[in-house]
Amino acid sequence: MWRNKEMHDDDFVKPVHSIRYVTNKVEDYCQAKKATEVLRCREYVNLQIGWKPPAGDFVKLNTEGARKHRNIAGCGGIIQDSQGEWLGGFAKGVGDCSAFMAELWGVFEGLSYARRLGFMAVELNIDSVTVEVNIVHAYIESNQCTDALASIGCTLDKEIIYYDDCPSEIKELFLADVMGIATPRMIPV
Repeated sequence: MWRNKEMHDDDFVKPVHSIRYVTNKVEDYCQAKKATEVLRCREYVNLQIGWKPPAGDFVKLNTEGARKHRNIAGCGGIIQDSQGEWLGGFAKGVGDCSAFMAELWGVFEGLSYARRLGFMAVELNIDSVTVEVNIVHAYIESNQCTDALASIGCTLDKEIIYYDDCPSEIKELFLADVMGIATPRMIPV
């Protein structure tokens, strides 16, 4: 499979993990194909795109992940205030992973860094065709199912359980959510 490259490309280094290399290439192809199919059925307009300040007392965290040749991936990010002032930045090598995983590493490292710097009001911006996420604060009373699942997770030894159906331990909490039952909470105004 690599014979042509080895003969004609002096810079070529045969991948150590050839199965992972091919798997990553297939994943990249599938993501690119999916993005291309989405783009084909849209009309285009020319927009002027630039940095915009965060609202109110928020800081803005922009993160990015990338995968370059030889499957070397990295991520980086910048934190700015509403005036555009640099508050911090980071870059991290994440090794051999997909571009999507590098994006997620950027989000994780960026949010960890923002918290370490003491910022609790953070607007997160990522450039990802694959996923668009809207992160919104929710009180624990509106997240009782996830709180219960996190408690179950605390009893596990670095394993993960995927539930196709609602587990019996949280069935009542789930039904309360579905029925719209609210829980009172005193909050500061």
